[in-house]
Amino acid sequence: MKKPPVELLPINKILLVDDDATANYLSKELLESLHAANEIETAENCLRALELIRQSDCADVIFLDIKMPGIDGFDFLERLKKLSLEKKIKVVMLTSSVRPEDKLRAFSYKAVIDYLEKPLTPDKVQMIATTYLN
Repeated sequence: MKKPPVELLPINKILLVDDDATANYLSKELLESLHAANEIETAENCLRALELIRQSDCADVIFLDIKMPGIDGFDFLERLKKLSLEKKIKVVMLTSSVRPEDKLRAFSYKAVIDYLEKPLTPDKVQMIATTYLN
């Protein structure tokens, strides 16, 4: 029996921020197959992500990696805080880091709603939708 698509409130826009193009591609494919949002954008670095946030209607949910060259996920969260968009945007850390100190630091930001280990799966998407978006 085929699993039904994830039961979601219609999310307008999701932004995937990861320097790994393959991870972005796979996450985007999964989210599209689940009809998780009207629009799914990707950014391969934090500067590009901040540019997208400033120039267009803001993403409702951002899936953010921590370890990236240049500006990492934590630097991105600091800059996001300065943009005063924290209340509007929900950030899910999607990372390969299993370091407890990274998890603790991530949750020190108001915008961060969850901390997940890569890869994104239908069950993780469902859990986020049910827990935080309904």
